[in-house]
Amino acid sequence: MRFSKLEAGLARVLELIAMAMMMALVVVITYAVLGRQVFHLPVAWSEEVGAGLMAWMVLLGSASAWYHRRHLVIDVLLRRLNRAWLRGFCIVIEVGALILLSVAFWGSQSMMRVSAHNSTTALGVSYSYLYLALVIGLGAMILFSIAQMVRLIRGDDAALPRYDAEGEWNT
Repeated sequence: MRFSKLEAGLARVLELIAMAMMMALVVVITYAVLGRQVFHLPVAWSEEVGAGLMAWMVLLGSASAWYHRRHLVIDVLLRRLNRAWLRGFCIVIEVGALILLSVAFWGSQSMMRVSAHNSTTALGVSYSYLYLALVIGLGAMILFSIAQMVRLIRGDDAALPRYDAEGEWNT
């Protein structure tokens, strides 16, 4: 029970940070457009800051969406399975996701190490800070996926996809 609260709290923190980064991205882009178009001042750093904010926002938001099981799924086969087969199939899917996420996580750590001494042009910030978004986002997705697999293995029916009132899947 405590782990579920910790897991939900982590997802909420990631979600809030992603939202704050979205607001910051809007401010940076607005400032850059006004600077160029209205005041005729170049804002050289805005592209780098915007790209960094976008990367962090997407990866932290993706991790939160992974917790909420809100990523796109092709559920044609899942809709046709009975509950007994569904649990096993969901475990197989989760194992596949864990393998994919782990490979991406390992690659992101490698990219972070290799790019540690390379820096952005306008701000001189190490690219490893951009790749850190991958490490944190993918790491959180791995943790959420392991927790989901534990719930599936324990037999928690709430971990299985289900229909909502309109007949749509809610995973």
